[in-house]
Amino acid sequence: MLSLASTALIFLQLSPVSGSGHHMSPRRLRARQNGSHNVTNFLGADDLSVFGTEFTHPDDHGVIAVSLGFQKCGTTMMYGMLEHHPDVLNVGAKELHYLAGPEPSNCLSEGSPADLQALYTNCFRGESPLSGQAVLDFTPSYGITEYRSNFKQTVQSLSKGGATFRFVAVLREPTARAVSSLNMKRKNNEGDYGSMTDEELNEELSQKLKLRQNGGISRFISDGEYADSLEGWLEDFDKESLLVINNAALNDIPTWKRIYKHFGLAVPSNKEIRAALKDTNDVYTAQQAEKYKEANTEYYEASPELIKELNEHYAPYDKRLWKLLGVSPWWNTTV
Repeated sequence: MLSLASTALIFLQLSPVSGSGHHMSPRRLRARQNGSHNVTNFLGADDLSVFGTEFTHPDDHGVIAVSLGFQKCGTTMMYGMLEHHPDVLNVGAKELHYLAGPEPSNCLSEGSPADLQALYTNCFRGESPLSGQAVLDFTPSYGITEYRSNFKQTVQSLSKGGATFRFVAVLREPTARAVSSLNMKRKNNEGDYGSMTDEELNEELSQKLKLRQNGGISRFISDGEYADSLEGWLEDFDKESLLVINNAALNDIPTWKRIYKHFGLAVPSNKEIRAALKDTNDVYTAQQAEKYKEANTEYYEASPELIKELNEHYAPYDKRLWKLLGVSPWWNTTV
């Protein structure tokens, strides 16, 4: 097992509001210093999160905070919140696609993905985080099984070169996640999805489900099979370096206190966290409304029959997930 030094920091990218050239001007958190963190103090498991530890940065450098995903589970919201923190550097894009293929990196123009200096030069404008600072890569596909080998090799090589990583994964009820992924295609007018009726989208998602059940690959479905992804990931990395978050708790202040502690960031006051949550949600709501307006469409609602089929598919994966995480079910689906 690869044991990564426990360090976490994150980078900040101001996300543009869809349909405009303006960037969000986040209300910056002042962040109170609460003393040294205990590296070996597990945060515990509950209905908010599991795994992870409180963390103290190395003296000579900060950290690269990486989201394992999953797509349509809240990584954009989490990224938007983290960009409010004063110790997060505004030096990169939300999704770098640097640590694993097959998609090309959004920033690697020269050098090897295993070259730490190439990472800082190409992806973070030449800046490396100092102790107490963080840069972020919130590519939502890092946790899926297909990318596991490349991800492990690149992170191992960068760690040997002096990088320190902390990881987070956010999980959403998988049937809702699958429906949301299809809505993302619809509102972005990708392929034929923008012109499909609800009935046609039901058939499309049903066909993707059948493909997956017959051994084929469909990320519409497989991204919600969290047990497979996390079981494989935990064969290569320590639980201490990974915080797993319940999507339903992303608007809760205690959740964010856990996230800041896991990344080794000073914890802001409740008032500041509440204000940052409002700013982040307001921006996201405006982005989504603009996208649906531009696409001249509405949110697709899956049929009850399709929801039942999806719930039946995910039930055994969820059962393994709760055992892996050691928690009571974070969501309940009727099968």
